[in-house]
Amino acid sequence: MTDTSKQELKMSKQIKIVESKWTEVEFELMKHKETDIFVLKLIEENFETLEEHQLLVNNMLLSKYVGYFEKQVESWKMDLGAIYDVVQCLIEVQKSWSFLENLFIGS
Repeated sequence: MTDTSKQELKMSKQIKIVESKWTEVEFELMKHKETDIFVLKLIEENFETLEEHQLLVNNMLLSKYVGYFEKQVESWKMDLGAIYDVVQCLIEVQKSWSFLENLFIGS
C-alpha cells in the first residue's frame, strides 16, 4: 500500500511539473533574413522539454499506478500532442513561405 501511495505521489508531482510548464507556451519572434518580417519559433529548450514531457506522459500511461490520474494524463497526452503538431505545422508553413518568399515580396 505504501508503494502505491509513493508512486501516486510521484506521478502527482510529475503532472504538476507538466502543468506548470505548459500553461503558457513561449515562442520567439525572429527577424527573417534582412527583412522587416518576423517568424515564430518555439524556443529550443521548450521544444526539448516538450519531447521529454511527451515521453514522461506516455510512461505514466503505461504505469500500473495511473488509475486515479488516467483522465488527467490522457488529457495531457492530447494537449502535448496538439502543441507538437502546431509547432510542426508552423515550421512547415514558414519553410514553404521562405521558399516562395520572392513570389510574395516581389509581386
